[in-house]
Amino acid sequence: MIIRSLYNVTRQMNVLQKRQENNSANAANVNTPGYKMQDLIQRTMEEHELYNHAGGRDNNRRVHLGSINLGTEVDGAVTSFSQGSLKETGSATDLALNGRGFFTLALENGETGFTRNGNFRVSEDQRLVTQEGYPVMGVNGQGNPTEIYVTGDVLTVSQRGYINGTDIRLMVSDFEDTAAFEMRGESIYMTGGGNPMASDAEVTQGYLENANVNIMDEMVKMMEVSREFQSNQRVLSVLNETLQKTVNEIGRN
Repeated sequence: MIIRSLYNVTRQMNVLQKRQENNSANAANVNTPGYKMQDLIQRTMEEHELYNHAGGRDNNRRVHLGSINLGTEVDGAVTSFSQGSLKETGSATDLALNGRGFFTLALENGETGFTRNGNFRVSEDQRLVTQEGYPVMGVNGQGNPTEIYVTGDVLTVSQRGYINGTDIRLMVSDFEDTAAFEMRGESIYMTGGGNPMASDAEVTQGYLENANVNIMDEMVKMMEVSREFQSNQRVLSVLNETLQKTVNEIGRN
């Protein structure tokens, strides 16, 4: 019984550590444009049946004692894609989406990424890229994907996403289901499946979308996890002392 309790408490402390890491990541990215907060999903582990063999197994006197589960474990994470507030920056290469959708990026090895972080820049070869250097994708008048080259002295983007009065429009993609999204870095997502659709989100130039993190909520969550962790540490200490006393008693008999 003591060993099982020690196991359960240890597992619970591991879950608490993962929760704290998740809450800390949310809090750390409160100033990251377009960042979307994550919550962890916990599930109860599979139950196991307990039996007692009175008089030894050879007597076949098995008594059912009931069932037991070994606590909870982290079963994944869910991302909230709710709209963040918009912050004015005045920079022509800062773009924000008002509504559903994601800016589309060309990543390494021909992969495609999606982001709400519109903190872009113009590269040395005049392409519109992310701060990491990933090209921001557009769609030309024939509906074909294309990289966006900034011509002229100033970048101008209309609310519908058209670049400098051309027929090239920002490729803003939307998805019916974002449950399979996988995060890469702080604000870039891979689809994990599902076909993108065109989005009718409004593009706002000179603004960035704030992270949808409520810093006060995250601080409260971290305090709650810290208290739970301390409580489990005290339980673990008591169980260790009890186990040590039990072992010593057995050793003397």
